[in-house]
Amino acid sequence: MRYLKVLLLTLFFFVSMVFFIQNNEMLSNELVLKLELFDLSFASRELPFYLIVLVSFVVGSVFSMSYFLAEKLRLSHELKSSKAKLAALEQEVTSLRNLPLEEEVYHSSVSKTETASYSDESAQPYSEKKREESAA
Repeated sequence: MRYLKVLLLTLFFFVSMVFFIQNNEMLSNELVLKLELFDLSFASRELPFYLIVLVSFVVGSVFSMSYFLAEKLRLSHELKSSKAKLAALEQEVTSLRNLPLEEEVYHSSVSKTETASYSDESAQPYSEKKREESAA
């Protein structure tokens, strides 16, 4: 991938040089930039056209690089917080896995109608019988 980037950069540089050499007369023409807002008027001194093209390219590159740098910083911060959250959740899962299991049946899991229908001991659920036998 690194070699491909170097190859593309070299190709871009080569095409740019050919463009500047073939259009040297046109790019050497002097140009005056003007800006008129309301009553204010600004004018640059005479500049060669190639200088305006190069400066525009450099300014665009700087703005693009600053945008992508800010985006990379934001994404790295988001990744760091996501990794911290993931580590906390993994630690919670590990601690829950290491808890001892209890064999106690909770009364909320047995409905009230079933509890009322168990009038004699032979009709009690197996877990309740086992608990009563171990208590005696």
